[in-house]
Amino acid sequence: MTENKIEQELNDLFDGKSTSVISKVVKKAKRKTILRNIGISLFVIVFLIITLSFSWFIIIRGSQEKAMRDIELFSRITNPNIVLLGSQNESNGVFEGILTFNRYKEIEGIPVDWSNQVVMYSLFGGISRFTGNHSPIQLEDKEDGLVRYYDRETKQRMLSFYHPEVLYKQIRNDLNTLNNFTDDTLVELGVSFNQKYTLKEVRELIPENITLKWYWVDTYSEEDTESLNTNINEYNSNSTELATKIYGFSENSIDSSMSETYFIDALQMGLNYKDGKYFGEFNRIYNNLKGVSAKLAAENIEIIGVVVTGTAAELKRLEDLEMIRASEFGVTVNPNK
Repeated sequence: MTENKIEQELNDLFDGKSTSVISKVVKKAKRKTILRNIGISLFVIVFLIITLSFSWFIIIRGSQEKAMRDIELFSRITNPNIVLLGSQNESNGVFEGILTFNRYKEIEGIPVDWSNQVVMYSLFGGISRFTGNHSPIQLEDKEDGLVRYYDRETKQRMLSFYHPEVLYKQIRNDLNTLNNFTDDTLVELGVSFNQKYTLKEVRELIPENITLKWYWVDTYSEEDTESLNTNINEYNSNSTELATKIYGFSENSIDSSMSETYFIDALQMGLNYKDGKYFGEFNRIYNNLKGVSAKLAAENIEIIGVVVTGTAAELKRLEDLEMIRASEFGVTVNPNK
């Protein structure tokens, strides 16, 4: 083979035009290399997809469980007489999910619908509500001229309270209008006291046939009450403490003496989760209640109001109690429907 032929054969080989055995071997090796590279690339892609999907699932599930933990724990110290039925996971996006907590109120053995609590939790651990206006419906009462608040979803009356150390311009006392209901109407009533009372005093003073549902705890600092009074004086406001903004605990229907224990346990548990959404509030409440004591005990808890239920006839027994400064209707139920 002449030098020119050899050179031509090499050129044809590299240009892919050669028909020699060497050319066929090279082409076969190229195909194998290409197929092998494609196979490796597909394996790496599939492996990454599976790994990332599994990691995403673990992280988003952890964020969901954290959101459920925070909401359920916080509900133990707020939202008077509102019971959580549990949560439903509505959907999971790439970076966030939606949790819906079904809620109801119980009035003398009858469940009453209450608005759902809907929150968004993110892949990175945050919890938030949907953007928009979440304030309750506010209507002026024709009889006393004061504002009444209503739940946005159910249109039921919401409870509001009066702190004993705040000088309101006007105070509502719905106990005086119980005659507007039939005696067997079931009534939820928010009661505000004229001073701070111990748990023992409250349990002794509230008549036995009236159901104690929830205790409003004085979690306010001196600065908090001063701020409330300033707001009333400077802005000509008569803002009461709406049920969604106060703290306390439910009465344990099985063992009343355990009610405050569960409340303290909830506060201490909230302090254990420093990454929790409500850690700041748990910390503030715990320190305000503990004061100079080494740790929080039942003796540190002072009650400034309660939520009670009963028939309209039964609740009339509260009219003569000097400890009651104000009272406001919540949910009412006709037992015959």
